[in-house]
Amino acid sequence: MDALRFALTIGPRTDRVRSLLVVAVALLEQATGIGLAVLLGLLSEAASRGSTSGLAALALCVAVFVMLTQGTFIAGYFTRLRLQEEIQNEVERRFVDVVGTTPTLEVHERSSRSDKAAVVRGARGEIGPAFDRLMWLAGAALALIASAVLMASVVPVLAVLPLFAVPTVLATRSADRKRGQAVRRATPRTRLAGHLFTLATTAAPGREVRLFGLADELRRRHREEWDLAGRDIARTDLLARVPVALAWLFFVLAYATAVVLMVRAGLAGDASLGLVVAAVAVSSQITGQVQSLLTLTFWTLESLRATRAFLDVVEDGAEERAAVVPAGPATVPSRLDGGIRVEGLSFRYWNRDRPSLRDIDLELPAGAVVALVGENGAGKSTFVKMLSGLHRPNAGRILVDGTDLAQFAPEEWRARITVAFQDPVHIEMTLRDAVGLGRLEHRDDPERILRALRTAGGDRLLASLPEGLDTRLGRKSWDGKGLSGGQWQTVANARAAMRQAPLLRILDEPSASLDARAEEWLFRQYADLSRPEGGVTVLVTHRLTTARAADLIVVLDDGRVAEVGTHDTLSRAGGLYAELFRLQARYFV
Repeated sequence: MDALRFALTIGPRTDRVRSLLVVAVALLEQATGIGLAVLLGLLSEAASRGSTSGLAALALCVAVFVMLTQGTFIAGYFTRLRLQEEIQNEVERRFVDVVGTTPTLEVHERSSRSDKAAVVRGARGEIGPAFDRLMWLAGAALALIASAVLMASVVPVLAVLPLFAVPTVLATRSADRKRGQAVRRATPRTRLAGHLFTLATTAAPGREVRLFGLADELRRRHREEWDLAGRDIARTDLLARVPVALAWLFFVLAYATAVVLMVRAGLAGDASLGLVVAAVAVSSQITGQVQSLLTLTFWTLESLRATRAFLDVVEDGAEERAAVVPAGPATVPSRLDGGIRVEGLSFRYWNRDRPSLRDIDLELPAGAVVALVGENGAGKSTFVKMLSGLHRPNAGRILVDGTDLAQFAPEEWRARITVAFQDPVHIEMTLRDAVGLGRLEHRDDPERILRALRTAGGDRLLASLPEGLDTRLGRKSWDGKGLSGGQWQTVANARAAMRQAPLLRILDEPSASLDARAEEWLFRQYADLSRPEGGVTVLVTHRLTTARAADLIVVLDDGRVAEVGTHDTLSRAGGLYAELFRLQARYFV
């Protein structure tokens, strides 16, 4: 019912005038057949009486009626399209507001929520027409009822004829519900098929697809996933359509009986010629009206299902915000005095049996540069997500100068930190915007942007671009300047550098696409900035030659803190860090 209520009210709330026009067009268009049938009956009655003037007047009425209905339909067609576009735009804005601003990443990573979001993304084009389809469905239902009333004026028992259409509507609704369940069951496979399609047809994976000869394998797997998903849907469709066919047969028999009864009434003189002609003419439309009703019911249910998924995402987002955002948030400090303390922190992803972090206890002093090292899968990226507030811990807490991170409003905390990830987003805008988005209030400040680029080592990148800061980047959204992986990394690092004097600066493999010299220079830049600012800098890196310059090195192993200390103390300890350092050092000797 929530989806139906939303679909009925979203039109008037978006554009009241166009919504009223859509209602009028929907009702008039569906009434056209009945109006013509009535006029045809009146013409027959006038002809039987030999009334020449009556025939002429009625013929003129028919012409005017047809002209008005067709004109209304043509004019209304563009009104309907525009209203659908406005509703769709409003829904997409709200979807972006919810999905783009949830406090954590659950909407992307927890399957129970990401599947709903995937349904909305895939079927969001069905939500815009929901209001229009409901109005046309109402018009079709009214037309069917009006037809029954007209037939009942000839044979009263035919007033119940629309009831014979009820089983077809119920059977269609049941079949659609079962199909929707099958589609939801198939969503993981269709999402995987979509991913395989992207791998096989887009530029980024194109190199490996060709070098490893993956096209046939990707095509095979894509077909396999679609076939497996489609098989369940097709089987469900087949079983669900049997009741629909039986219900339709039941209605056809009732319709044939109605025609016979009306003809008998006319021959017996129980009704006037005009009324019988109008009723028979209307009866010829019953099949089309029921078919229209069923088709509109199916389309409307498609729209309502997409609307329900959209509302589920909105509700999930509201529930998460209520659970994560404190009612009376604490004030984020302007500067760190003590630092960040982690106590008993544990976290497990929803689709994994083992925790990614277990009982983390750690002290990150204010002004310190901390290197976070460990083998792949040790929990480094998960740990920095926890520091960023992108996930909620299953146990333990993170204290910022003694205040639990959970007591801060997520937006306020994130406004005081900055992050550069190892897999940066390729924001296809001008260089000015791609960097300036790191601090929105300074995105129009060229000096601030240039300073951020210099901090990230972007002087050479800037010099290589033909239009400087106004150079368009990327080739997916427009015909811009293509960048290498290292250049995109530099843009992301500059974006992170737009935030000056943050409480926490996280560099999650920010130099993964850079050479060793560039990484060393970048690290020293941030280290020189962090110490006088009093913030904490956390550098996630696999290059231990860079980590050795940190104030503190934290070694993670299987989600636990294995070692903490400086390079010298850890090297002498002979533990995991010393082993990893020796393994790397042997390649540079």
